[in-house]
Amino acid sequence: MTCKAMDLDAAQYALGKLYLSDDADVHDPVKGIYWLKRSADNGNDYAAYRLGKEYLSGNNVSKDAAAAAEYLWQAANHGNSYAQYLLGKLYLMGEGVQQDTNTTYQWFTKAYYGGHTYAGMFMDRIDRGEQRPPSIMLAATRLLYHMGNIFRDNAPAPAATGVQIDRKRL
Repeated sequence: MTCKAMDLDAAQYALGKLYLSDDADVHDPVKGIYWLKRSADNGNDYAAYRLGKEYLSGNNVSKDAAAAAEYLWQAANHGNSYAQYLLGKLYLMGEGVQQDTNTTYQWFTKAYYGGHTYAGMFMDRIDRGEQRPPSIMLAATRLLYHMGNIFRDNAPAPAATGVQIDRKRL
């Protein structure tokens, strides 16, 4: 790939992220998805990973687990450990792909050795023979994540007097 081609996909990715940002002045999900797709088509695995997440969430595009799996597969094959982890979860749950324990384990192994520590937890479960998806654990993890965001976003502003404490610790 030439330097110009590398710069092109990076610029397309940056533009897609900008249009998908929360900045009201530039927020345009249609343009954001368009530019991410262009970047992914030019081989940018970060764009492919982001598209996979977008199709899983259904926030800026219609939710489509099969399309998410395709984009995640593209990024995972280029060594993106986050995409490998998500792809492993899709195969574990049978979401957008055929449920397959062997493929699940393969993707979690790649993600783990790529630096994604949570993949190791799923590998341990499979090694212990726990084949069923840990739906309660996943639900609890999602709940804690969203609760953390709620607390972070709704923490009162620090008082002007007295002991100062930052928003996260508050």
